[in-house]
Amino acid sequence: MAEANPFKPGAGRVPPELAGRATIIDEINTQSEQVLADSEGDRPIVISGLRGVGKTVLLNEFVRTARSQPRWITIKLEAVSGQSLATALTRTILTELRRLASTGERVRSGLGRIFGALRSFQIRVDPAGNYSFGVDVEPLAGVADSGALDRDLFELLRELGETARTLDMGVLLAVDELQDASKESLNALNVALHTLGQDPWPVPVVFIGTGLPSLPAVLAEATSYAERLYDYRSLGLLNGHETRDALQKPTLARGVAWDPDALALVVDDSGGYPYFVQACGKYVWDARSEQNRVSVDDARGGILQARNEVDRGLYQSRWDRATPAQRDLMRAMAQDHDAPSAIQDLVVRLGKSRTADLSVARKGLIAGGHVYAADRGFLAFTVPGMADFIERRIGL
Repeated sequence: MAEANPFKPGAGRVPPELAGRATIIDEINTQSEQVLADSEGDRPIVISGLRGVGKTVLLNEFVRTARSQPRWITIKLEAVSGQSLATALTRTILTELRRLASTGERVRSGLGRIFGALRSFQIRVDPAGNYSFGVDVEPLAGVADSGALDRDLFELLRELGETARTLDMGVLLAVDELQDASKESLNALNVALHTLGQDPWPVPVVFIGTGLPSLPAVLAEATSYAERLYDYRSLGLLNGHETRDALQKPTLARGVAWDPDALALVVDDSGGYPYFVQACGKYVWDARSEQNRVSVDDARGGILQARNEVDRGLYQSRWDRATPAQRDLMRAMAQDHDAPSAIQDLVVRLGKSRTADLSVARKGLIAGGHVYAADRGFLAFTVPGMADFIERRIGL
C-alpha cells in the first residue's frame, strides 16, 4: 500500500513541517508556559501577514497545543464581517465551559460565577440567542451587564480569568481574521485587553489575534493606543532554506529523497509561498515515478498540477467574484507585480481624473479581502502571486 501523502495544502491545515516558524512558536509557547507558572497574564499578541503564509496554521497549532494539555481553557473563533464578534465569543465560551463542566466535579463546581457572568453578557449582546446553557443559570447581577460593550467584555474576560486562576488554569483566547470584526467590536476588545493588563495582578489570559497586514492599522483606527497595546508579529514568505526544509524533511522522514535539481526547481518556482509549497509537495509526491526518489520530471509534473489547482481554487475564484470595475483595478495593480501600487498611478493607468473615481472599486476589493491598504495612498494584493496569475491567465 502506498504511504499516505505527508503534505497538507488547504486553509489552516497544519503541515508536517512548520518551516521558518520555530522562533515565533517557541517564543509564544514560552510566554504561555510563564502565564501558567505565574498565574498572570502577559501582553496580547497580534500576528499579521498575507493570505496563505500560515497565520491560521500557527493559530491552530497554538490551539492544538493548549487543548492537548489539561490546564487550558481554550477559546477559538473567527471574526466574520457583518456578524457580531461578541455573539460568536459568547457561544464559543459556552461550548468550552460545557466541555469543562463534564470533566469532573472539582472543575464543575468552580464554574458557577463564570456561567452567571456569561449569562449576563449573553442577555445584553445576544438576547434572541436560540441556545441553551444546558443548566439553569441565573445572570450574575452587576457583572457584564452594563450595556457598554467594552466594559462588559472586560468584566467577562476578567471573570473567565479569575475562574481559570481558581482552577490553576490559564485561558487561551484565539481570534482569526480579526480585521473583519466591526470597529465597535475592535474598540471593545482593545479596551478590555488594555484594562485587563492594567491590573496589578493580571488574570492568566493569553490573547492571540491574526489577520491581514492591515490589521495593526485597523486596530489603531479603532483605538489609538492599540499601537502600543499589542506585541505585533509579522509572517512573511519562506526563504530558500526554509522552503527546502518544508519540502524535504517530510519526505526524508518517509525514506524518499529529492534529486538536488528537482528540489531546486520546486524551491524556485514556489517563491517561498507556504500555501503553494504545500500544493507542490502534494502533487510532486503523487507524481513520483520511483518509490524512494523525486526526480526532475516528477518535480515538473507536480508543479504543473499544483499551479493548475491553485489557479482554479485560489486565484480564479477571486477574479470571478470581482465586478468588472474591480477587475480593471486589479489588472492595473498587476503591472506592479508584487509591489504595492500607488493609487495615483492606478488613476493614470485607468484613464481616470481623480482618486475618488476608484473609491467604489477600491472599497469593494478591500471589503472582499482581495486587496489591502499597504500604506497611505497604496494598495497591494492580499494573496501572493495574484499579479502573476492575472498576467499569465487574464492579460494586462
